[in-house]
Amino acid sequence: MSRGYALVQRLALFLLLLLFWVILTSSLSLSEVVMGAITASLVVYITVWLLGRALDPHLQPVVLLRLPFFLLRLWVEIVKANLDVARIILDPRLPVDPGIVEYRTFLRGDLPRTVFADSITLTPGTVTVWLEGDLLRVHCLCPYHREGLPQLERMVAWLFGQKEEGNGDG
Repeated sequence: MSRGYALVQRLALFLLLLLFWVILTSSLSLSEVVMGAITASLVVYITVWLLGRALDPHLQPVVLLRLPFFLLRLWVEIVKANLDVARIILDPRLPVDPGIVEYRTFLRGDLPRTVFADSITLTPGTVTVWLEGDLLRVHCLCPYHREGLPQLERMVAWLFGQKEEGNGDG
């Protein structure tokens, strides 16, 4: 990686973090912006020190443009899963058969796989308990919860601009 590209990555991360700070504080006062700049600089320094780079190569500008749409769609899936789990809890006649399933993902790279694993965990009724390489172990409250994994995987693939290369069977 060239020195100029590394500097651009660090600057991009700094600006993203500073923007996030401004959004969280809802303030453009000089003291808040200076504190945000100091904090963002410290986070960039620690990130580069720990990871050796500022940004994951999968984090392209198109990902940031697609992120709000992905988050909205994920929110819809979370609400649907919440309703399903609430229905299971309130109706004792509905079957509950928890278990761990293995799921092999076609996603390439640590960041897309981590986003996929975290999306699974955010969706009620499922928890990613293990991720190594392209294999995930997912605890599902009911067997049919496994059926939603390919949809979440396709959502993450769209976010990162990856094409489906398999069927996710483990």
